Amino acid sequence: MMTLSRRRLLTGTGGLLVAGVLAQALPGSLAFASPPLAAAVAPSASFTAISTRLTGLDQPDALLAQRLYSWLHAHFPQLDNQLDTLSALLQQQPAANGSSLLALLSSQPKALNDLYQALVSGWYLGVVGPLPRPQCIAFENIVSYQLVRDSLLPPSYAPGQPNFWTQPPARRAHV
Repeated sequence: MMTLSRRRLLTGTGGLLVAGVLAQALPGSLAFASPPLAAAVAPSASFTAISTRLTGLDQPDALLAQRLYSWLHAHFPQLDNQLDTLSALLQQQPAANGSSLLALLSSQPKALNDLYQALVSGWYLGVVGPLPRPQCIAFENIVSYQLVRDSLLPPSYAPGQPNFWTQPPARRAHV
């Protein structure tokens, strides 16, 4: 165990003071990054309408919508045109869902099918992009968890049931 002497306390305090002064004095070298979505593009009306239809939610999560739209905007060069085409296709076939919707999309251009898959994957899984390097854009606010939030919790690395830490552990008898 390390003992805290007066010399170590003064050295540590002085080091923190110097680091603070340098952080304020150096122009831009230690600047804090802006939030990742500060310069992101705003979701279009077509994206919002399609997202509402695909998720079944009146108000899909705004942060997830922004992340998903920003990713789509960066990876689909004709995104707005493709969203308009997909929106028109969904409006022509209002009863299409599940396998009938997939069959309908399989007869469309590959880029439109890829866009649909990215939308569904982003909203329901929080993961977008092709293998081997898909990108996670969300976890706890994905639609899969929103639909069952009244009865299930998102999976985690907790070793016990929810709130297990509120109860003291059972004592074990020594053998």
